[in-house]
Amino acid sequence: MKKLIFNKSNLNHLFVAVFFALLSVGFMSPILSGKSLLQSDTYQMRAVQSEIRKFSIENNNEYTGWTNSMFGGMPTYFVGGDYSEGIFVKLQPYIYYLFTQDGTFIFLYLIGAYLLLISLGVGVFPAIMGAIGYAFFSYNILIIEAGHLAKVYALAFVPLMLSGLIWGFRDKPWLGAAIFSLGLGLELNANHFQITYYSAFIIIILSIFEVVRAIRNKKLGNFILASGLCLTLGLLVIGTNTSRLWTSNDYAKYTMRGGSELSDNGSSTKGLEKDYAFEWSYGKLESFSFLIPNFSGGGSGELDKNSESFKALTSLGVDFEQAQQFVKSLPTYWGDQQFVSGTTYSGAILLFLFLLGLFYANERYKLPFLVSGVLCLFISWGGNLGLFNNLLFDYLPYFNKFRAVSMILTLFQLCVVAIAAMGLHTIITNKPIWSDFKKPFLVSLGIAGGLCLIFAVVPGIFNFTSTKDAQFKEVLGQSFGNNQTAVNQVYNALLADRESLMSSDAIRSLILILVTALVLWLYVKNTLKNTTIVGALVVILVLFDLWSVDKRYLTKDDFQKKPDAIDNLFSPTAADQQILQDKSLSYRVIDVSSSPFTNSLTSVYHKSIGGYSAAKLSRFNDLIEQQISKNNMGVLNMLNTKYFIVKGQDGNPTSQLNPAALGNAWFVSDLKVVSGAKEEMKALDSLNPAKTLVVEKAFLTDLGNTKPASDPTGSITLTSYSPKHLEYNFESEKDQIVVFSEVYYKGNVDWVSTIDGKPAKHIRGNYLLRAMAVPAGKHKIEFTFDPVSIKVGQKYDRNTSIAWVVLVFGSLFMHFREIGKKEETKDNSKN
Repeated sequence: MKKLIFNKSNLNHLFVAVFFALLSVGFMSPILSGKSLLQSDTYQMRAVQSEIRKFSIENNNEYTGWTNSMFGGMPTYFVGGDYSEGIFVKLQPYIYYLFTQDGTFIFLYLIGAYLLLISLGVGVFPAIMGAIGYAFFSYNILIIEAGHLAKVYALAFVPLMLSGLIWGFRDKPWLGAAIFSLGLGLELNANHFQITYYSAFIIIILSIFEVVRAIRNKKLGNFILASGLCLTLGLLVIGTNTSRLWTSNDYAKYTMRGGSELSDNGSSTKGLEKDYAFEWSYGKLESFSFLIPNFSGGGSGELDKNSESFKALTSLGVDFEQAQQFVKSLPTYWGDQQFVSGTTYSGAILLFLFLLGLFYANERYKLPFLVSGVLCLFISWGGNLGLFNNLLFDYLPYFNKFRAVSMILTLFQLCVVAIAAMGLHTIITNKPIWSDFKKPFLVSLGIAGGLCLIFAVVPGIFNFTSTKDAQFKEVLGQSFGNNQTAVNQVYNALLADRESLMSSDAIRSLILILVTALVLWLYVKNTLKNTTIVGALVVILVLFDLWSVDKRYLTKDDFQKKPDAIDNLFSPTAADQQILQDKSLSYRVIDVSSSPFTNSLTSVYHKSIGGYSAAKLSRFNDLIEQQISKNNMGVLNMLNTKYFIVKGQDGNPTSQLNPAALGNAWFVSDLKVVSGAKEEMKALDSLNPAKTLVVEKAFLTDLGNTKPASDPTGSITLTSYSPKHLEYNFESEKDQIVVFSEVYYKGNVDWVSTIDGKPAKHIRGNYLLRAMAVPAGKHKIEFTFDPVSIKVGQKYDRNTSIAWVVLVFGSLFMHFREIGKKEETKDNSKN
């Protein structure tokens, strides 16, 4: 056993892990001085989680599945808190915080990709090179900077999952199944199902090629054993995430992912609108950014005082410092997407090695990774390859639940890296003779280097304009008092800068390709003979290439000193402080001093009408688009919008009381019965919600014989509030229909209502709110959020976790026992 663990190969892997740790912490070096990344999405998410954290602190870490801090109220499944009882939630802190959270992101990328490449039979240096190519792919760094952490972790664990599958198919079924299930468990725990869904494409394609190979080689039994073990442990891993998967699948039906009931076909399960889903489609022409970082202009902040735009501004009399600041905000990006925070750069060297890999990579894995890579690229083009992607959107299950298809490009990069690393491994370990190497070498150099040369020498083949430039010119016109001459001068300077950015980066990529080609040429020609030196040189070149581009986007300026506590990130404005003087149990606030539906900062201190989430309830989104955006005060009043935050005369936010807000609950004197969602939404246009409740016919039976009745002396008062439990005191001499200013979600299933402790049904009214028939007298009404999927799912989480641990240890025992037998057989044969 000692020989199996403490052998030279394993020690090499240990040294590699240490090197990766140094790389990861080194790239995030400000963490060494106690700083942390200021990530916009993480910042917004912490704002949303304010009520969730407060509830947890006050209730001994109890989980609340509901929060009223955003969009009037919604489940917390995708915005905070953890309800899973599976083993991977318990493992998470030990994995995510190895070198502090910020210092661990890149390490997880590196280790996962390295293990995948080792499983493919790649040597140490090519595997290091490939791991660096995956980890420092610019998109992977940009999502760290933005704070898309679920996506970061999901992408980090895809290679680990694939490595287990490959080891299983390569005659290590027990080890492979254990690693595959570990990767799958961590992948599901990352809670980014779009990445998990996309990774299934590679798994399926790889498995198809493997089963065909097994049939041809008459080793179908080995394939069945490996896939059977992976499937068994994989199903157990899925079981350890039962509560998450169940709630996510259930909740998705009611979100924007489930579609709108106002759509033409009336379906609530059809998925996202196609235009919305393909809004972030990668451009075909923009794909040259894989080879040349600033081919499409990169992100903002690319220009400085040496730019043509700066010169144009100063020539028009703009102050030097103002011009410097202005050029940093200019839209250098001219690709097809709405905007980007940076380029999607694969690495010029990696693409050159990828082309070589098409000639030299392991035949067993080259084609499956090539097919997977092409598929990922096609999907990333989204609406720009409509004929293909429309078919997937319309007919492939769940494909229409996701948007921002360009995120699949990281898996495209993984496929590029795999082929490049396998090709480099073959060249280094089985040095070809020059006569055989010449053609592949020159073809690869001619394509990669030739494209760079063309774009460097004749960049004018493109016009560098964007469909979004018209809007930019309007802004320029406002800045220069509609002086068209000045506008044209600055705009033409911007086009020249876009051209210059592409041209200079094309030269950069060409030089890096030529230097790498020179290293390989010297090696094949036997001038450079040491394989370690060759491997190390390629690693250094690839690292320099990607690191230097990534540092354009993630710099020391993205870090700040860590606050003493999370809540210290936020400071209340004067408007917040004014509103907080109101000690009422529950009311809502909308911030119209900026766009209320693109930020979540209002949620730090208040129950907000606005917020930002891609998983908001579909009916609330309908209400935003059809009513709130049109400033329908009746709708805002029924949502108990007690305060508006507006811009004051000095430009700073101030609060305004809305005396017409209807409070937490009220009686109505009239019913308006409608036949469907469209009619119900239309009724809100002119509704007086203080008097009338709009109800769909399907809910009438739950109201029984209760009719609206006037009782001036009656009352309904909220007496106790927590996000998951509400209590009201009701008093009336007549039966009443009560409307509650609370969002309706899975009424009487997850949100359970009672009157005096006895079950009582509530219905949906006014498109979104809860309503209930209450008999005359004095009563205590309660609403409790108690999701069935969590209660039952947590039991499966715990039980399957135990079973998975037992079977994983059993699999590892079987693996090492087989190795031991092989070693014993070798020793006996020697004797």
